[in-house]
Amino acid sequence: MFVECRAVASLSGAGTSFYLDVDFTADSSSIVLFGPSGSGKSLTLLALAGLLKPASGRIVIHGKTFFDHRTGVNIPAQKRRVGFVFQDYALFPHLTVWDNVAFGLKRPLRPLSREQRQKVNDLLELFGIASLAHRRPHQISGGQRQRTALVRALAPDPSLLLLDEPFTALDQPLRAKMREELARIQERFNVPMVMVSHDLADVDAFAETLVAFGHGRVLQVLDYRERRSEGESAADILTPLFEAANGTNAAG
Repeated sequence: MFVECRAVASLSGAGTSFYLDVDFTADSSSIVLFGPSGSGKSLTLLALAGLLKPASGRIVIHGKTFFDHRTGVNIPAQKRRVGFVFQDYALFPHLTVWDNVAFGLKRPLRPLSREQRQKVNDLLELFGIASLAHRRPHQISGGQRQRTALVRALAPDPSLLLLDEPFTALDQPLRAKMREELARIQERFNVPMVMVSHDLADVDAFAETLVAFGHGRVLQVLDYRERRSEGESAADILTPLFEAANGTNAAG
């Protein structure tokens, strides 16, 4: 997967403002955007998804231009074939697990086809949540909500999976389990992904390309597979980088 992202955006509200100016390219199936909270990672993910329109720049994924300020291209989010797992999962509280998963397959004023309904059932079975099909989000655990959000994102067969801090809401033992599960899911579905995280364990588990963020900009783009094969850990690489950028260790 080739990703080119050049995005400039200025956001303000509630007496605060934030300036995002990121520029990176990567060619791998698993990219991790890493940095402290408030460094612009999630905003970059929203721009990739089409949920945030940059003031200027260019976004190209899989050779397709999603956004180009100079030529006026801005593909709507629903046409980008991107699956998105939000940090809080963003499940619809009034819908059942089954209906949450089915939501991404629905078209206005058209019921699901028999094949689509079977697909929902098959995915619920595959992810081990078929028994929860008629429950609502508040009736299931954090890990089950995460599985539901993943299934919903994967149901439309996206060409790219975006994950915003997918393990933050889970306790440490469950995080380790869900990392293993996500790795199996990525391999089974063969879908490239971009993950936002500030957890070094996520970098070790998923990063092929590592994009380090700080203060609304990209500090460095690293071939993490190569660096790891040379014996370096995420902490070895990132700690001095953030110390140099911030004067303190902001990578934790």
